[in-house]
Amino acid sequence: MMSIDERLKWFSKMGAFLVLLMAAGGPVSAQETTISGLFFGDYYAVLSHNDPDIEGANGFWARRMYLTFDSRLDSEWDSRVRFEAATAGDFETSRTMEPFLKDLWVRWRRGNQRIVIGLSSSPTWNLLESQWGYRAVEKTPLNLFKMGSSRDFGVAFQGSFDEARKVRYHVMVGNGSSTKTETNKGKKVMGALQLFPTSNLIFEAYADFEDRPEGRDRSTYTATAIATGDQGRVGFLAARQSRRTPGEPDVDVDVYSVFGVLDASEKINLLARWDRMNSPIPDGGGISYFRMNSTSKGNFFLAGVDIAVNDQVHFVPNIKVVTYDTDGIDSDIYLKTTFFITF
Repeated sequence: MMSIDERLKWFSKMGAFLVLLMAAGGPVSAQETTISGLFFGDYYAVLSHNDPDIEGANGFWARRMYLTFDSRLDSEWDSRVRFEAATAGDFETSRTMEPFLKDLWVRWRRGNQRIVIGLSSSPTWNLLESQWGYRAVEKTPLNLFKMGSSRDFGVAFQGSFDEARKVRYHVMVGNGSSTKTETNKGKKVMGALQLFPTSNLIFEAYADFEDRPEGRDRSTYTATAIATGDQGRVGFLAARQSRRTPGEPDVDVDVYSVFGVLDASEKINLLARWDRMNSPIPDGGGISYFRMNSTSKGNFFLAGVDIAVNDQVHFVPNIKVVTYDTDGIDSDIYLKTTFFITF
């Protein structure tokens, strides 16, 4: 863990690096570079939990902070540098937020085609997260259940096959190491095909294959359908991840999810979600801010009310419940008030 002095030095170096980048490109106007940010956290109380050490826990969490620099280099090239700071969220570790690079990429654009080089968003749940719209309240299912990563270092190809952009694609070849450095010879290949038949319907098919050490390869397949309208949106996800272990039967992790967001008024949205874990979640015990049992099938329920103070400040009282199919495992009940601020 970095000391305060080490963090100050780290931010100073990165700040100097950004200044040098801007200086190298000549004078920077407000139209060429924009700075934005996001900060979110909760007040939480664990009313019930299958782990007695967690039951009764409560307090304030500052979960994430993003600081983003977007730069237009010329008519065909742009870039992004994004820093993230996060807490551990394991109910045990007490430390200040640790900063790291979330995005570091350069992008070439011509017409409807894009090539992105560097540390960038993977196609694994990009579409679903944008339509769900409440990453601050809870991650999308594959993200929550640790079945992939939102980022990878590599090369991505994005675009559409038609001028109307009704058929789109996002293909990426990366290290499979998320925001961390490469530590093995294998790579991860990801691809999403999206259909926009009307202005209100979206369909996506996604698949990936990850070449992992010692033959512990993984492959993931998802299908997504989303309908939007003037009063809100609904979405459906079906996902399967096959995990291979040499000398043992393959393990299939199956997840289904349905969500809905209702625009109740100009300032209030209602949100709800149900995730069906049709198999135990192997990494459930390591989920940040939301530890769950890893031996049983179960259900995850979420309900909340988004109260917009203004366009930048939101408060979302919400409740999250996990029930398990196996008798004798207590349900997990989290009562939270989430806040998120954009700037």
